[in-house]
Amino acid sequence: MAWFLGVATRLGAEPVVVVLTPHPEEIRQEFEEGFATWHRDTFGEPARIEWRDVGGSGEAQRFVESEFASKPEGIGIDVFFGGGPEPFLALADRKWVEIHLPPPPVLDGIATHANGAEVYDPGHRWYGACLSSFGILQNTRVQRLVGLPEVKRWEELADPKLAGWVGAGDPRLSGTMNNMYEAFLQAYGWERGWELLAQIAGNVRQFDRLSSSTAKEALLGQVAYAFCIDYYGFIQIEAAGATNMTFVLPSDFVSISPDGIAVLKGAPHRQTADRLLDFVLGDAGQRLWMLPAGHPLGPRQHSLVRLPVRPGMYTTFAGQSPIPVNPFTVKSDFRYNARTARARRDIVRNLFGSLFVDAHPALVPAWRQVVANGLPVEAVRELGSVPITEAEALVLAKGEWANAESRNRLRAGWQEWAEAKYRRLARSKAVSRTP
Repeated sequence: MAWFLGVATRLGAEPVVVVLTPHPEEIRQEFEEGFATWHRDTFGEPARIEWRDVGGSGEAQRFVESEFASKPEGIGIDVFFGGGPEPFLALADRKWVEIHLPPPPVLDGIATHANGAEVYDPGHRWYGACLSSFGILQNTRVQRLVGLPEVKRWEELADPKLAGWVGAGDPRLSGTMNNMYEAFLQAYGWERGWELLAQIAGNVRQFDRLSSSTAKEALLGQVAYAFCIDYYGFIQIEAAGATNMTFVLPSDFVSISPDGIAVLKGAPHRQTADRLLDFVLGDAGQRLWMLPAGHPLGPRQHSLVRLPVRPGMYTTFAGQSPIPVNPFTVKSDFRYNARTARARRDIVRNLFGSLFVDAHPALVPAWRQVVANGLPVEAVRELGSVPITEAEALVLAKGEWANAESRNRLRAGWQEWAEAKYRRLARSKAVSRTP
């Protein structure tokens, strides 16, 4: 009997892979079922994913780094799946991810670049499982009712007519929002970028904790314009209809980046981990991102509406997908620098948080008064001024910021500095000039 039970246990044991992910339940469910089916069809037996969830991509990265600090040969997790390029660059730099080379039919169909951004690491240590773009989700029905314009450029969100109708999130709580604000600084430069962000922040209704909440506010008509990652926008458009909502990739700059996947160092189930990457990057996995729920080749229950990394998908399934954009045909000179973003990430998100989120009650009346005064150049410049230069931000990130007491002191000081500035601007009056 003991021998029989042992055989049964071996026969019933499915290959397993342990995956750390910030992805929501809908993505996990579709990829778990899809991988099990693909593995059975390809290798004669299903495979099982064991998910690990410690929060968003930032929390997941910090968890991995903390674990490797005490377990340098492996942390009992096979794959890190989800999040922008920054966590994967950091883990690759520390040699905490393994090289994986997919078979030619899989690798050859993946683009190497999208709008100038690397889709996967040339050293094959990480891959973009899908692509993400940032844009403006707009409730066109509200715009028609209220008499607001449809915008095509990021800088148009600074139009004073949009006051109270712009939705955005707190970058200290949302990595998505932080990446969007960082893109402003890279596209427009440090000083002009902060100047535009200050004006837009003055138009913001409120700063949300989650980027998904901002998209839902646009769906409900609480705002007419929302900073939004593409797939949140596509989901809202699918729910409300294309006559009521639209998602725009702004013409002043477009940021496209990979959402990564990698095998972690010392993966305990290496063979199944490699197979999971081949599935995610191949046709079967990429179809889950692109096709609507219920499509015979797509997800079963949830439309995931993410951008595949295989360009051929966009022609093969043209007209069958709710995704309205092709990232491989976007023309933009802007190139998002993930390494620059990573180097100053904590500084940018906390500076934004102190100046615009925490000080928002003081910023709004200051912006209104600047507008009432006719937008004088000096006042606009002062509204968007920040207490540190770009070079000082990098120095701070490498030194003093590591001390918790210094961080708290700096954050409080930045907020006080901003509020004093906004109060001063709110009291200012236009200077009358005699013709």
